[in-house]
Amino acid sequence: MMTENDRAWVAGGVLFGGGVTLSASTWAGAAAGAALTGGDVAPASPLTIYRMVDDWGSVWTDSPLASGIGAGLVDVAVVALIVWGLKTTFKWHKNPSSLATLHQLRELTPKPAARTATRLRASLKDTKPKELAPRDRGVLLGNHLPSGVELRGSDEDTYIAVMAPRAGKSTSIAIPVAEEAPAALLMTSNKADVYAATRASRARVGKIWALDTQGVAQIERAMWWDMIAQAETLEGAERLASHFVNQITSEQADPFWSQSAADLLVGMFRAAWWDGGTVRDVMKWIADPAEKAPLNILYQYEPVLAEQVDSSVNIAEETQSGIYQNARSAMSALRDETVLAWVTPDPDLPRFDPEAFATSTDTLYLLSKKGGPSSAIVAALADAVFTAAAEAGERAGGRLPEPMRVVLDEAANICKIADLPDLYSHLGSRGITPYVILQSYRQGVKAWGEVGMDSMWSAATKKIIGVGIDDARFAQDVSTLTGAHYVERGSYSKGKEGTSHSYSEQREQILDPADIRAMRKGTALLMSTGMPIAQIALRPWYEEKSMAYIGAQMRTEEEAITKRAVAAHEQRQASRRV
Repeated sequence: MMTENDRAWVAGGVLFGGGVTLSASTWAGAAAGAALTGGDVAPASPLTIYRMVDDWGSVWTDSPLASGIGAGLVDVAVVALIVWGLKTTFKWHKNPSSLATLHQLRELTPKPAARTATRLRASLKDTKPKELAPRDRGVLLGNHLPSGVELRGSDEDTYIAVMAPRAGKSTSIAIPVAEEAPAALLMTSNKADVYAATRASRARVGKIWALDTQGVAQIERAMWWDMIAQAETLEGAERLASHFVNQITSEQADPFWSQSAADLLVGMFRAAWWDGGTVRDVMKWIADPAEKAPLNILYQYEPVLAEQVDSSVNIAEETQSGIYQNARSAMSALRDETVLAWVTPDPDLPRFDPEAFATSTDTLYLLSKKGGPSSAIVAALADAVFTAAAEAGERAGGRLPEPMRVVLDEAANICKIADLPDLYSHLGSRGITPYVILQSYRQGVKAWGEVGMDSMWSAATKKIIGVGIDDARFAQDVSTLTGAHYVERGSYSKGKEGTSHSYSEQREQILDPADIRAMRKGTALLMSTGMPIAQIALRPWYEEKSMAYIGAQMRTEEEAITKRAVAAHEQRQASRRV
C-alpha cells in the first residue's frame, strides 16, 4: 500500500506534469494567435514561459491581444481534454465501492459484446458490430454501477438468477430476456404475467405454442405433443420416465420403489412406441398388472429389455402391487382427460414438433401452477426441446445458427429436470442459452440436491444475485467471494505534549452478508466467470423506451385471460347445476 510519502510524490508529479502541459499549451495558443495576425512568434523555451508569466506584453509585443485570445482558447481546450480524460479513466478504472471496475468488465460492454454476437449468430456475420441494435448484442444483464454503462452476456453463456419474490425476476429478467430473443424461445412460468407481456410481440416473429394444463393463463388447447415419440430410443424412454418418477422421489424414501417404477415405465413407453400406441395405452397397461400386451410387444422387438422388465414385475404380489402403484402415482397427472389430451394425437390440431421448433423463431410457453406430477409434463417437453436443439446444433456444425433462449422461471418447482445441472455444462456451446430463475439458493438445493445445485451454480458463467437474500450461509459465501480491500483508519490522541494523528491500513470485506441482504431494490450483484464481482442496476421493461409497447399489449392480454377465466368458471357452475 502507498505511504504518505508515496502519496506526496505522486501528487507532486501530477502537479508538475499539469504545469508543464498548461505551459506548453499556453505558448502554443499564443504563438498561433500571433502568427495569424502577422506578429513575431517567441521561441519555445523555459525562459519564454518565465517571461510570459512575468510580463506578457514584453514577449508578445506585436500582438498581445491575439496571442492572449489564442492562449486562452487552447488552454480551455486542453483543460477540457484533461478533465474528459480523467473522467474516462475514473469511469473505466475506478470504483468507489471497490467492486469490479468497468475496465475489468470490458468484455461485457457494448463494443466487445457486439463483436461476440456477430461471431455467434449466422444472421449477423456480415454486420459491422457498431451497426448492431442493443437487443442484438446479447443477453441484457443491467447497467454497471457506478458508470451506468450497459452490460450484456453472450448467447454462449449460461445464466442463473437468485432473487427473492417481488425483487424484479419477471420485470427485469424474464420479460426483457424473452422479448429480445433473436430466434426460438422456450419459457416456463407459474404466473400469467410473462405470457401476457410477451405473447403479442412474439407472435409477430413466429408461431405461439402454449401448454397450459392447469389453466394458469386459461389458454384453450390449440396443439398436441406426441410424448411417446420421445421413447424412440431407450435413452429417450429412460429420460421420459425419469421426469415423472422424479416428481414422487424423496431423499427419505427407499430408492428401490422409484427405480422399479422407472424401469416399468421405460418398458411401457418402449412398448407403446413399437406398437404405435399413445400415452393412453400406457395408462391402461399400468392400471392392470395382469396385462401381458406390453411384454409381448417387447419380447418381439427388444427381448433383453423385455426380460428385465418381466423379472422386475414377476415377483411377490405385494411387491408387484407397490411397483405398479408408484408408477401410477408418477403418472397421476394424466388421469385427467383434459391433461391427457395435450399429449395424445388430435387430428384437428397441429402437432408440436421439437425438432422444427429448435431452428424456428417460434415461442413455446410451458405454464404450470405448482410442482408435483403435473409439472412432469413441463419438464418432459422442455427436455425434449433441449435434446432436439442439441442435435440440430450438431448437424449445423456444433451449435445452432441462431441461439435458442430458454427462460426457466420457477424451474425448481415446475421444470425439475433431474440432470439439468449436468446439461448446464454444455448447453451454451450448442447455441442454447438457458436462464434459470430461483427464489433462493436453498430452493435449488431442494430440487437438485446439494451436489447438483453446486454443480449448476459452478457451470453457470453469469450469475445474478438480487435483493432479499435471507440465507445467511449463502450471503456469507457471496461476501467471501467479493473479496477484501484496504481501508484507511485514522486515530487522534491528546496528551501533555500536544495532539497527534496517526493512520493505518486495515483489511476489510468489501461487502458484509448484511450489506448483501440490504441491497437497494433494483440493484443486484453480477458474478461473471473470470471477472470480479460487480454491482449492477437492473433494467425493468417498463423503464425501457424500446419496450414501451409491452404495457398496452400486456393489458390487452390480461383482459383476455380474465374473460377466459370468467367463462370457464361459469361453464363449471352450469355443469354443476345440470
